[in-house]
Amino acid sequence: MKIIFSCDIDWSSERVIEDTIGLFEKYQIKCTLFVTHKSKSIDLCNRNLFEIGIHPNFNENIVKGVGLPAHENVKNLIRFYPEAKGVRSHSITSSGPLLEIFKKNGLKYESNQFVPYSKNIKPYKCWNEMTIIPYNFEDDVHYTFGKSFDFSLIKEFRSAEYLIMDFHPIHIYLNSDCKETYIKAREFLKSKELDAFKNKNMFGTRDLLIRTFEEIKKNRLTTFHLKNFIL
Repeated sequence: MKIIFSCDIDWSSERVIEDTIGLFEKYQIKCTLFVTHKSKSIDLCNRNLFEIGIHPNFNENIVKGVGLPAHENVKNLIRFYPEAKGVRSHSITSSGPLLEIFKKNGLKYESNQFVPYSKNIKPYKCWNEMTIIPYNFEDDVHYTFGKSFDFSLIKEFRSAEYLIMDFHPIHIYLNSDCKETYIKAREFLKSKELDAFKNKNMFGTRDLLIRTFEEIKKNRLTTFHLKNFIL
């Protein structure tokens, strides 16, 4: 099984980003970070452990007709992190024109296809020669389904060729176990008061992540970056 962690940064504060980076560093686990903005913590992170991709948000432009045009949105993030080879859009927004914008800006893969819990995903080339890399686990979707975090991702996906996960720093920080945990904390995301909203009672996102790290170390499994699967 090929194991790949990714994180959608989603405008998290430096404190929250640093917490996630520190956790991956502690266990020496590789991760692809899809960034939404310039971050000192990301600037300084170990590139042997962390791959940097971009996470543009097209929602305002598409839904409300405001904000930057898509091509400018992508260019701005690439100016921050010109090393980026991959993209996952906020809200996993994708289209033919967007794929062309991604390619014209030098990106090599897109990871916008989410197939929850599928054991049959694999990278493939699309019509414009970009590699499409689907993923099969996401923390907030997991709790949206009302599922418990008290299980083993490694055991659950043991028959799969790829386990490609998407976590969010804010849910790692809060140890989110359900939507309500995040909703209660939402207005305090940039505040020191955020710590008061951490879930300490139920098995949550952080618990699952640490359990997965420990199983990887115990079984001497290998982790990869998404860029390793560009076709």
